[in-house]
Amino acid sequence: MRSILPAGVLLAAALGCSGSQTRVTTAFSPDWENDAGYAASALYKKLASAAIPVGANVAVGVTETGLIGIPLAGGRAWSFAHQVETRPAIAGNIVVGCGSQEVFALDAETGKRLWTRKVAGTLKGIGDDGKTTVISLRAQGENATTILAVSHDGSLVRQLEVEPAVGVPAVVGGHAFLPWQGQYVTAWDLGSGDEVARLLFREQVSHAFTSGKKLYFGELGLFRFDEQIGQAHLRQASHVGLPQREFPGTPTLLPPGIDTLPAVADARDRVALFARPADRAKLAIDSDRFFSTYFKLALGLDAKSGKLAWVHTHAADFIAGSPFAGGVALCDTEGVVTFLDAKTGGSLGSVSLGKKITGCAVQADGLVKPGPAAPVKTLAMQIGDAGDVTEHEMVAVQRVLLRDLLELDDATATKELIDFASNPKTSPELIPDIRIALAKRRTGADHMIAALGRHYDFLKDVLSPPPVGPMADALAAMNETRAAAVLAAHLNDPANSSDDVKRVSAALVQIGTKDQIEQLWSFFALYRSIAEDENIAQSVINAAEALVKLGGPEKRELVAKAANDPLTVPQVKQGVSRLLAAAE
Repeated sequence: MRSILPAGVLLAAALGCSGSQTRVTTAFSPDWENDAGYAASALYKKLASAAIPVGANVAVGVTETGLIGIPLAGGRAWSFAHQVETRPAIAGNIVVGCGSQEVFALDAETGKRLWTRKVAGTLKGIGDDGKTTVISLRAQGENATTILAVSHDGSLVRQLEVEPAVGVPAVVGGHAFLPWQGQYVTAWDLGSGDEVARLLFREQVSHAFTSGKKLYFGELGLFRFDEQIGQAHLRQASHVGLPQREFPGTPTLLPPGIDTLPAVADARDRVALFARPADRAKLAIDSDRFFSTYFKLALGLDAKSGKLAWVHTHAADFIAGSPFAGGVALCDTEGVVTFLDAKTGGSLGSVSLGKKITGCAVQADGLVKPGPAAPVKTLAMQIGDAGDVTEHEMVAVQRVLLRDLLELDDATATKELIDFASNPKTSPELIPDIRIALAKRRTGADHMIAALGRHYDFLKDVLSPPPVGPMADALAAMNETRAAAVLAAHLNDPANSSDDVKRVSAALVQIGTKDQIEQLWSFFALYRSIAEDENIAQSVINAAEALVKLGGPEKRELVAKAANDPLTVPQVKQGVSRLLAAAE
């Protein structure tokens, strides 16, 4: 007859760890009753003076043969050959990898193997306090989780197999903090094997981690483990979130900690958010900046308003990153880690793993990158550079950046919009948005006038006419009579769409001068009898209105005769007759 053993005993047998300390525990019990945060507050007082070491500053890449690492502050790169099936995890001074039914730990700075253990599971995340590494593994079964606590010498301290899906753990003062079910964090005493407190949050939480010698929890936002932690169930714990902001792909600040991340980075790794908590009296985000990556772009955003501060355009896709005090370290598929200044996005240097990688993990807990950062272009020009990235997946973020560009009042933003519209690299999907944005501009008239001076010319390699219609709308709204001459030159340009011509003619009614009378008359006389297109018919009517306004009795009489000419198309006849009647 088959016997049913406690979960911990089953795990001990599977791992072959006869010397482990294993016992049945009430951790994760559904019978737990909310104690109004008493145990959590008591635990904080107990651990308030516990030392939390600063994590190693390191990047670890995944290759076909195993892992490679590089200290971010400079030093010799290392490599470790082992099959890797999931993303490596970094905490403290430890790197943990998983593959071939083994979990192994390395020294983060040297790559030296510390220990290897047989295990049936895949890695989700780790925590470390300088003595003990706690590892969360997806076990066999839909929600089963294996928790290992292993000392740095490889001896097993504790092991636990539970049904709830446990997220990424942290370790402080001999206690493991284990997030589960999206709202709980169990504090597990590694010495006794007991749950000594349970934290209840009212926001999605699947990560526990240390940063800057403090303990935090989060996924959508961040909670700090401090004297307010007992009030978490009342939504009164120290908390900071990110402002509402549209992001293609809708990334969260931290990816769901219950997921196992694949060794090879995918689209979820290329679209990510990063923020570092600032240990102030009121919890905040370091440098008042959070960061977003989207394939080849990195964005710096205001942590209070969500307003775009800078855009960095890169040569390769970003697949991992870690914020540090005053900046962010971003790892790309070429194996290069680039350091960007939080305030400006200027480069603070880079280090290289020496080869291309398929996945990456970065920790920059104590990294210091003194400035000054490299000079950067204006924000409008940075957005313009982002528009030159032609991959189709960039369209979604470029559309969002266009809205940011529209919010800028300086004339340079207008120039960048014009360049976007005239650039053959720009995705056709973006052109309607760009035209709408240009029509709303009320600055940058000089750039518009200069652009209108360009016409399609194959021999001169001008293959895209400027966005004539939207600029005509904007210049008319700005009452820019200086633009009348260049607008009139586009009336008879066959490269312009009929919609553009209609908008040009309407603008000339508003800002045209006597100098444009002959061009207006030429257009009116040519098209009044052949204006079958509705836009061209309205353009002829607009030209007639401008002629009546600017040309005096002579032009008015000629317009009136044209309205009675049987060769004039009916729509033009009706429109011209109405405007003449209104004028009388």
